[in-house]
Amino acid sequence: MIAACFSLLKNNSQKNMFEQMYLKNRNIMMHISMQILNNRSDAEDCVSEAFLRAARNFEKFSSLDCPKQTSLLVIIVRNISIDKYRANKKIFAAEAPEELSGTVSFDSYSFDSVVFSIKQLKDEYRDILMLRFVYGYSVSQITDMLNISAENVYKRLQRAKSALKKELEGGEENNGYEIKKSPRSSAHGLL
Repeated sequence: MIAACFSLLKNNSQKNMFEQMYLKNRNIMMHISMQILNNRSDAEDCVSEAFLRAARNFEKFSSLDCPKQTSLLVIIVRNISIDKYRANKKIFAAEAPEELSGTVSFDSYSFDSVVFSIKQLKDEYRDILMLRFVYGYSVSQITDMLNISAENVYKRLQRAKSALKKELEGGEENNGYEIKKSPRSSAHGLL
């Protein structure tokens, strides 16, 4: 598997960096995939696919520091594993589209409350918000990484924003973070 990834890399320096990334992250990725699939063979396939995707976009990956690389790889392998699980079980989740009434602005909430609220969201919503607004990936880059259509990315973003808005407007105290409006803090252009 790593030989296939090496063939996508340009030089020995990239190959060495990729090998270090592989050795550092393969066990956690395997663990995540096994939790979802409970099948070692399928989990290995998903981890391999995640590393192939990382090799295809290695120039972007190599510019990230280690914790961001790990979290991005975990997001990718989780999504691949979920796709594999659905394919194995032939589950087709068809959700009715939700209406989103207008643009959502989080400029009046403290940054800590927005970050805390994002952590409370479902993995699928949290991941898409992180990829788009924290890591700064474009929709086309996200479609390549998660192997989903652009329409799916836009719909997930829409639903994630709606869920985040509901979480923020709940106004309840959460683990020491009271979700309150702050006139000077910004959610860094999140939505």
